[in-house]
Amino acid sequence: MAVATSGYKDMFESTVVAILNYNQKLDFITKGLGFKALFSFKNWNRTTNFRFQGANRYILEGVTTDEEGNTVYIQTPESGTPSKPNLNAGSGVSGDRSYYFQSYIDYNRSFGNHNVSGMLLYNMSEYNNNVIGNNNLIGSLPKRKLGFAGRITYDYANKYLFEVNAGYNGSENFAKGHRFGFFPSVSAGWNVSEEKFWNPLKSIVSNFKIRASYGLVGNDQIGGERFIYMGIVSLRNTPGYITGYDGDRSSEYKGPTYSRLQNNNITWEIGRKYNLGVDLQLFNSLNLTIDAFKEIRSDIFQQKQSIPNSFGTADTKIFGNYAKVKNWGFDASMDYGKQITKDFSLQFRGSFTFARNQVLEYDEAPGLRPALRQVGRRLNTYMGYVADGLYIDEADIANNPTSTLGNITIAPGDIKYVDQPDADGNYDGKITSDDRIEIGHPHVPEIVYGFGPSMKYKNIDFSFFFQGQANVSLMMSGFHPFGTQERRNVLQWIADDYWSKDNQNNRARYPRLTHYYNNNNQQGSTHWLRNASFLKLKNLEIGYTYKGMRIYTSITNLFTLSSFKLWDPELGGGSGMKYPLQRTFNMGLQIRFNDK
Repeated sequence: MAVATSGYKDMFESTVVAILNYNQKLDFITKGLGFKALFSFKNWNRTTNFRFQGANRYILEGVTTDEEGNTVYIQTPESGTPSKPNLNAGSGVSGDRSYYFQSYIDYNRSFGNHNVSGMLLYNMSEYNNNVIGNNNLIGSLPKRKLGFAGRITYDYANKYLFEVNAGYNGSENFAKGHRFGFFPSVSAGWNVSEEKFWNPLKSIVSNFKIRASYGLVGNDQIGGERFIYMGIVSLRNTPGYITGYDGDRSSEYKGPTYSRLQNNNITWEIGRKYNLGVDLQLFNSLNLTIDAFKEIRSDIFQQKQSIPNSFGTADTKIFGNYAKVKNWGFDASMDYGKQITKDFSLQFRGSFTFARNQVLEYDEAPGLRPALRQVGRRLNTYMGYVADGLYIDEADIANNPTSTLGNITIAPGDIKYVDQPDADGNYDGKITSDDRIEIGHPHVPEIVYGFGPSMKYKNIDFSFFFQGQANVSLMMSGFHPFGTQERRNVLQWIADDYWSKDNQNNRARYPRLTHYYNNNNQQGSTHWLRNASFLKLKNLEIGYTYKGMRIYTSITNLFTLSSFKLWDPELGGGSGMKYPLQRTFNMGLQIRFNDK
């Protein structure tokens, strides 16, 4: 509370946007030909002024009562002794400026049942960031891109459809010779329901279309920073060149060294996308869309892991396009609309998506246990230990593998982990980082779905929509007292079910409590892994319409059904100390004025 009330901040912003369009028909050359151009400019500035006063923070040591029965809080200053808070003031200036230009020639014409269109486009952009100070020279450089694109489409009587696209894009993020990428795509469709032989079935399947596509896409936003291909030389005398074997870093030679090795061959990340889809309409009221997709994403940016320390590059990062990932799944959506009676109408919509991935190639250090390898794994999964309850007593500790996780002495009530075999099926009798395996589902859901109806009876309308996710896990971590912060209060849901001398349950939900950081119990493991699937009533709305006026009320995030109860699983893992998704209540009035 002291931080929230310690001062104030003023921000002044200004934005200038300008857009210039030019359209020119070129029918005098040939019918259907045209030229268009667009130029846009945006300038944004912000000035910030702030004034605040610091505050003393105290640790609550306990609670007691005085002679009159009043509550007294025993507290000590966090910094040792209270001090007079300082007054602070400051200001800041930030801003950016961007330009965008595109011009293209398009063509659209029909010759009987033959419909043809085409487009050729050129675009370029520039972004300038207002960097204050001289410490960020790269940030002060303008970001520039340019590209060419083309498209040709053809259809015959809306039955047979073909489209070819191509892009030739340039990015400043790569070295010369690798800045441009060519990304073509092709698609085809067949409106089966437009064929004469389909006429007898149109009363049942009023629309039936088959689609297929293949194409390449590129990604130049890799590496997390600009000019990632460039090398970085450290002029400090340490650490210098380090050599050794199997992690031995005893041989060190001081002097300038590469902290990042230059690699001019870094280039675009490429995705090869395949798609097969079907569009259906049944009884002129039920629409179904189903798509199966696959993507092979290659040349993924990655730090090289397979260079031994004996090369003298122990502290040198080497990056390149080394990894490959496969994604596949399917999408399905439906909507239904029907006037059931004169006074009652019903609509229903729903969607379902399943997506999974697998690492096909990854540059990895030699000698890794199979369970620790990236190849064959799914992305966004947890690597952790398999927990086997809590230690019961000293005999249980002595009869199980020795934990080397942290510098604490294992005691009854600590989490017990399973020793995993090596590549030869042998056990080393110790719990180390090599005993981690892939656990649970990814923290990004593999299944996402939603559904809900919309109904209207005379002047009353009512709708709601459910949203859900499945095949997803979250990892609890960092919450008190199981985090790096010491001397914090215990939450009620921990106090209700933790191991203690009075509750020696080796399946207690929480391990023993300590006043210090217990590294053994903070490890990512199945003990802290939770199912993050949920079904949520995302929106509910009811309204009443009278002539040109409608009054309505709606609620969002009304309730959530989930096996995880501590916080909203949509917030993901961690400590739950995130700004919660709000439940909102709205009331509104809509008035429609007749133009007549």
